[in-house]
Amino acid sequence: MNLERMSGMPGARVQAYWMPGCSSCLRMKEFLEKSGVDYVAINVDEHPEAGERLIAQGILLPATCVGDRCVNGLNLAAVAELVGVTYTPRAMLSPAALVERYRNNQEAGCRFLAQMPPEVLSAELEGRKREMLDVAYQVAMVARAFLDTYYDDAHNVVYYSKPDAVSDKAQVLAAASETRALMAKWWEEDGCDDPLDRVTRTYWGHPTLHEVLEREVWHTTQHARQLMYALERFDIAPDGPLTEADLDGLPLPERVHG
Repeated sequence: MNLERMSGMPGARVQAYWMPGCSSCLRMKEFLEKSGVDYVAINVDEHPEAGERLIAQGILLPATCVGDRCVNGLNLAAVAELVGVTYTPRAMLSPAALVERYRNNQEAGCRFLAQMPPEVLSAELEGRKREMLDVAYQVAMVARAFLDTYYDDAHNVVYYSKPDAVSDKAQVLAAASETRALMAKWWEEDGCDDPLDRVTRTYWGHPTLHEVLEREVWHTTQHARQLMYALERFDIAPDGPLTEADLDGLPLPERVHG
């Protein structure tokens, strides 16, 4: 494995901890690539012992490390500061636009799931031991992490992993419908009049609620893209595929998987 020096930081070694299929991992790696940073990508699925240093610091994937300093890779501002590059965040869509984008893109993910025969549901994308049903579960559920943060100041990553009790697409589709209803209720009763500027606590730092909403909207969208990609790999035309307009304004990685 080649370790190259970063420009402007003599002797520094940048390590990017990731796993295939992780939306935030891919976004972090693309940021480092576009910034011209030489880094070593460490796949913790292949090298689980490499993740121990992150656990010791209380850091979840993805992460960027220089020496003994590590930051969560979802926080691109912190990554930029660590590796010594400039970071200018893009303007966020308004909360109303994000809620609309969420509804549209989550429904698209559900359409893709509904099309999947058993061989696609059990398929895995390159390099990751995770079936497409598990990916679909994230499309169905991750917005609930935002709702927990909004009401309880607790961003709960339990929604990121499918429990064993969920074993078929009907269960996932039902959960997705329930999540959409919960999001619609939140928006109607509380969200539409809230600037979402309150700072909260998450595993990647102290963002505003607006930033957490954006995170779970683009998170949902990225996994919907992966469901669409899986259908295409099996020569199944996606029902109502996502378009550039559906993705525009969201801080998504460019690639669908990696």
